[in-house]
Amino acid sequence: MRYAIFFILLLTNLSLSAQTFTGKVKGKKGELLVGASVVASTESKSTVAYCLTSDKGEYKLTIPKGKNPASITVSYIGYQKKTMPFADLKDGMTITLVEGGFKLKEVKIKAERIKSTGDTLTYSVAGFRQGQDRSIADVIAKMPGLEVKADGKVEYQGTPINKFYIEGLDLMGSQYGVANQNISADKIKSVQVLENHQSVKSLRGVAFSEQAALNLVLKDDAKAVWTGTADIGLGCGDDFLYDCRLMGMRFNKKYQTLMMYKNNNIGKQLDNEVLDLAALLKGRTGSESGFLSMMSVAAPDLADNRYTFNNSHLVAGNWLWKTGKDSELRVQGNGFIDKTDMQDYNSSTYLTLADMPVIVEEQNVSNTRSEWKGEANYQYNSSKSFVKNNLKGYIDFNKSVGTMMYNGQRTDMMVKPHKRSITEDFQMSHTTAKGNIYNVESYWTYSYLPGQLLTIGGMTERLNLGFFSTQNEMQYKLKVGRHYLNNELGVNYDYQSIGVAMDGEAEKTNVYQLLRTYWTPSMSFLFGKHRIGIKSKISYARQSYRESRSNHLWIDPSVNWNCKATVVSEFSANFGYANAPLMGRSIYDIPIFTSYRTQKVNRGKMDATHSLHATAAYKYTNPVSGLFFNIRPTYNRMSGNILYESAMNGNIYTMTATDKEYAMQTIGIYGRVSKSFGWAKTLIGLGASHNITDYSMLVSGIVNDARMNTTAVSFDYSLRPARFLSIEGKSNVNIYKQKNLTSSELSSAPTSDWEHFLKLYVFPAKGWMLSVKNELFHTNDKSIGINHFLDFAIAYKAKRWEFSVTANNLIGTSEFERRTLGNTIESYSITRLRPREVLAKWSMDL
Repeated sequence: MRYAIFFILLLTNLSLSAQTFTGKVKGKKGELLVGASVVASTESKSTVAYCLTSDKGEYKLTIPKGKNPASITVSYIGYQKKTMPFADLKDGMTITLVEGGFKLKEVKIKAERIKSTGDTLTYSVAGFRQGQDRSIADVIAKMPGLEVKADGKVEYQGTPINKFYIEGLDLMGSQYGVANQNISADKIKSVQVLENHQSVKSLRGVAFSEQAALNLVLKDDAKAVWTGTADIGLGCGDDFLYDCRLMGMRFNKKYQTLMMYKNNNIGKQLDNEVLDLAALLKGRTGSESGFLSMMSVAAPDLADNRYTFNNSHLVAGNWLWKTGKDSELRVQGNGFIDKTDMQDYNSSTYLTLADMPVIVEEQNVSNTRSEWKGEANYQYNSSKSFVKNNLKGYIDFNKSVGTMMYNGQRTDMMVKPHKRSITEDFQMSHTTAKGNIYNVESYWTYSYLPGQLLTIGGMTERLNLGFFSTQNEMQYKLKVGRHYLNNELGVNYDYQSIGVAMDGEAEKTNVYQLLRTYWTPSMSFLFGKHRIGIKSKISYARQSYRESRSNHLWIDPSVNWNCKATVVSEFSANFGYANAPLMGRSIYDIPIFTSYRTQKVNRGKMDATHSLHATAAYKYTNPVSGLFFNIRPTYNRMSGNILYESAMNGNIYTMTATDKEYAMQTIGIYGRVSKSFGWAKTLIGLGASHNITDYSMLVSGIVNDARMNTTAVSFDYSLRPARFLSIEGKSNVNIYKQKNLTSSELSSAPTSDWEHFLKLYVFPAKGWMLSVKNELFHTNDKSIGINHFLDFAIAYKAKRWEFSVTANNLIGTSEFERRTLGNTIESYSITRLRPREVLAKWSMDL
């Protein structure tokens, strides 16, 4: 701990010792130049520090300690650039620029690709877009500092965004995938990143946020008009193929809407577009999950459209009305219907059993999903007061059916993991004239999860789960100078009813309840560039299960620190200890089948887990040079984890909770650097992570200590080296190594999986595009070999329509082999892949 304190003090000293210069930038006639760039550079022209002038023409340039710039360059559009020795810069100095004359035949004027104004970065879409990009997500993925994940989630500097605005309005809420993946890049002028974004206006400058928000700025011809897209795609493979879309949208200052119907059976997953992607308030992510889930196959590290045999339909509607200057009403609804067929061979080795038995399964199943969601959100958000009321509802009719060959024995399979839920979230806060803050929050949700499961013995398990949860708190923040003293009172209550029955047996129902009241005093301080928050949650928890009662008094302290060391560098760190009571799903001690052949028995004992966590982060953001970097070391230790005794009882794999517990410790580090270059619109990104997890498992009643090492490295790039050629690529490697520290003979051999993507786009003439997409997968297991896939497409794009023909899997295999390594199971799987397919598609702007 003393080393961590020393590190923080060292960083504090460095940042406080930085040299700061202030002054103004004017024109020769005395006019103030707003947004002028002031850059300090070394002799090798590398940027040391930079800033932009404010709306008063003032600059504030901070030079980090230890840096020795050689020159200062000041520039502004329409004026001649001025460069002078750094030694000539004086604090309070006014720098004068002279208007410059441009010879248009000799000089090309180009818009800035990234512009920084305060806490807002503005990325020019034209500056990063390449000829093959269609949706705005395609362009965002090429912007340094931003990433678009496989599920559609957007991250900035390694952290998920908390809002996705369109022209400053929150039309999409947390389901922004529909907009991100379907709005055409043709309609977007720029993408703004709002750093450290606090969405509640009255809390800005009070409640600090490390998350950013995204805002799409539309082109003028896309505002206040109805626009849309219609796609019709038809083709053939082993079956008739389709890929269609109909979308309409309108974005006004007081009204926005986006409506869409979409379908396909070519392997594209549509449910990702309506996932709750934004980080929700206090981690509230919706309804409680049950014991059962849909059947699945071991998903290979390939694109979804290589192995997914789907028939998917998605309908989504989003409407937002500005009901006043500071108020708005948002209504959303969507439905997802899908039928996916799966064929899979899997061989599993159980590492927790002394003889390490091998189970061979061959499944042929169909998953049918019918999921419907609705949301209504009213919000009043002014500089002094905030009121929000959010109501959500969810219902599904999901079902999996099929057959399984279990060690050569045929068995029927069926599971119905149904779920219905309703959630209400209310928040109200007010900031007084003295800066004091009153805040009230009330959140409740009820989930009903009726389920059925056909087990390997031919018996049907029926589940009847009801979960109710409410969280309520009152908060008062007293402002003292630039600091805040805070008191928070809250009460949380959970009621969980779990009923289980086998075939015609009577249902066995047990109830778990948790009442937790707490008081959280906290303090937040602002010293120059430093923000420090200290709090301690003092809570009384009362658990009950059947006739048993358990009482706890817990203290959860935490400390966080943030420092904006320079205009381009930011440090942060947090440290905390938390107590989390076990919930009903981890306590219920009547045997429950969680899959057709896996049974779990808990110990019926009320307890809690206790975790110690520490995280540090460093971010470097330099839009002038296009360089973005972030690194995050983490440490987490959780005690109170239950050890389960594993056994094979005939064909049933049973996990029985014991009275033994263990602590799991994870040390990890994650980092990513991305750099854009003006030449060829080049973007290069390199990311890496390494985690070491120490845990324990029971093997024949003996506690075995084990360690899992996971390493992941990714390298991605995109560029357009010539007018007729564009290149995109990505390479990933994932390395897994599991070692049994107690019994080395039970360790598993390490696995290394490599995946490479290379996409070439050729533009032979105006409007024409040829594309070749390559995907290569290989592993250190020589018996599996190398898998190479190739797709080819040709397209012609006019101003308002596009026609394309795509041939997928021209080179490929019909099956994919893979070996995966987990904490307790090692698996070898073979997954059926899609055949060669051809699709013709016509798209038109409406």
